[in-house]
Amino acid sequence: MSDKLDVVVVDDSRSVLRHLERMIADIEGVSLVGTAGDGASALRLVAEVKPDLVLMDIVMPDMDGLTALRLIRSKAKDLRVVMLSSMGGASSRAEEAFRLGAIQVLGKPIDRGQLEALFEAELEAPRERPEA
Repeated sequence: MSDKLDVVVVDDSRSVLRHLERMIADIEGVSLVGTAGDGASALRLVAEVKPDLVLMDIVMPDMDGLTALRLIRSKAKDLRVVMLSSMGGASSRAEEAFRLGAIQVLGKPIDRGQLEALFEAELEAPRERPEA
């Protein structure tokens, strides 16, 4: 078991970012190492901080989450990315996210139980630090 999980959160909604920041702050073994409001900022942040896990909204202005996922995965093939969607998991965008390498799609609003289960599974999983 790894002792710490470094997480980046990407969402254009400031209220969603604040909600996730508060939840993550209270979860042992998980460290929020950065936030971004769009896909382009996410690309720069991921390259800079090299997180273990990215939580990223699918629908964002300018560069959406699917485009950012495609570019992130082209540079960091082992980086674990979970997409966030207010449209539910059955949409064509969610299917595209899985095709592009997302490990999971979580529906919004994200609840604490979902987040804790995700982080627990990630902390238990053997992993190497991704190259970004």
